[in-house]
Amino acid sequence: MAKDTAIVHALVHKRGFHMRSKFILFLLTLAVASGEPVRGQSQPAALVEDGAPLLTLEDAVSLALGNNRQAKNSALELQKFDFRMNTARSKRLPQFQVAVLGGELLHSFDFTFDPGAFGTYPNVGPIPGRTTKIHNPARFTTYATGSIDQPLTQQYKIGLGIRETEIGRQIAREDVRAEREKVAAEVRTAYYELVATQAGVEAAGQVVTTLEEAQRVTTRYVSEKTVLRGDALEVDARLAKAKYELVTAQNAIATQRERLNQLLGRDIATPFRVEPMPEDDATDLTLAAARESAIKNRPEVRQALLKEKQAEYDRRLAKAEYIPDLSLSVRYQGLDNIRVLAANVASAGFYLSWEPFDWGRRRNTVAEKAKAVEQARNGAQETETQIAVEVGGKYRKWQETALLLKAARIQHEAAGEQFRVATNHYREQAALVRDVLQAQAQSTETEFQYQQALSSYWSALADLRRAIGDE
Repeated sequence: MAKDTAIVHALVHKRGFHMRSKFILFLLTLAVASGEPVRGQSQPAALVEDGAPLLTLEDAVSLALGNNRQAKNSALELQKFDFRMNTARSKRLPQFQVAVLGGELLHSFDFTFDPGAFGTYPNVGPIPGRTTKIHNPARFTTYATGSIDQPLTQQYKIGLGIRETEIGRQIAREDVRAEREKVAAEVRTAYYELVATQAGVEAAGQVVTTLEEAQRVTTRYVSEKTVLRGDALEVDARLAKAKYELVTAQNAIATQRERLNQLLGRDIATPFRVEPMPEDDATDLTLAAARESAIKNRPEVRQALLKEKQAEYDRRLAKAEYIPDLSLSVRYQGLDNIRVLAANVASAGFYLSWEPFDWGRRRNTVAEKAKAVEQARNGAQETETQIAVEVGGKYRKWQETALLLKAARIQHEAAGEQFRVATNHYREQAALVRDVLQAQAQSTETEFQYQQALSSYWSALADLRRAIGDE
């Protein structure tokens, strides 16, 4: 606004203009008032994208939820728990183990049997009848073992482990929901910022167009010696700065487009255009309802409650270590190239494993897990409190932006009315052209402020939606 006012001051210098110059200024005023660029001048860069496909906010969120790489990774993490569940369930079934040792003996095996070592029998006598030595030289031999164990008492611990893994999968599912909510909120915020930046590019383009026409007229008047050279240099300086600001805005919108394409999981060079966001009607959402919805829907709350259950199962698993391990077992062992010893031995029965004395290790582990349960319970309560505070802050911020949006809309309407009145007065020769351009600049500035307030409103609403767990 200050730029346009200074230019007009230069153009309406007290030296005065003849009727033709005043007529040119009137045409310039009409061009500015209509919001259309003067013929032959460059158009705002934002309009170049008019041929690009329209990307609505709903389409952007849908694309991001389907293609965003972070969301895909969280979904893959959830799928990994399916394999963990199958692994945990497989422990209920018989366990097969086979081991084979083959190698050269490091020393010979020598056995000595005294007479009658295997008994004395009638009509036969002692076996053996005399001292007998059997020599097994150091040579290549094999030792093979095999076992089949069906867990019995371990089924209780295995079941606890399966349920704990299932809770882990539920926690991972909440991670997926949290990531999707995060991506959706980031897409909405990026979209709103892009809309506001695009409005800024259009406004900057209009300023450049106006200053270019002012430069053309001023250059002509310098040649006619109706304005000073310093006035023309001031116009040139303001035009150069306006072009710099336009390029800066264009670069910002290019970066924001690339960022949004990245969130959508597609090529960052994909062209698109966004649509202006309408002003949303006031909603009857209350703070109490928002907090209740957040406690019900937020993934963090569900995760905290699930982690409390997970800690409880972990404590029960530690306590289950007191139970002896009893299995139905079938075992085999085979020995090759060793004389005297049996080559194949097989047995079936029950296999019991238990550690009666552990010097308090299991008791300490159970006590530690009990403390972890208390920590998880406190964490769940703290999570609910933190979310309630977060929702309160987002809700109040949303209310503030709603009030700011209302004020910006009223200010823009007032500036538009002042511009209309100034234009009518100028046509009736009751106002100077600088008054018209000043009013137009004020209207343009309030339009930009309104777009900024609208973007802030929608961004605050996106933050509130994420805070209450709305995807």
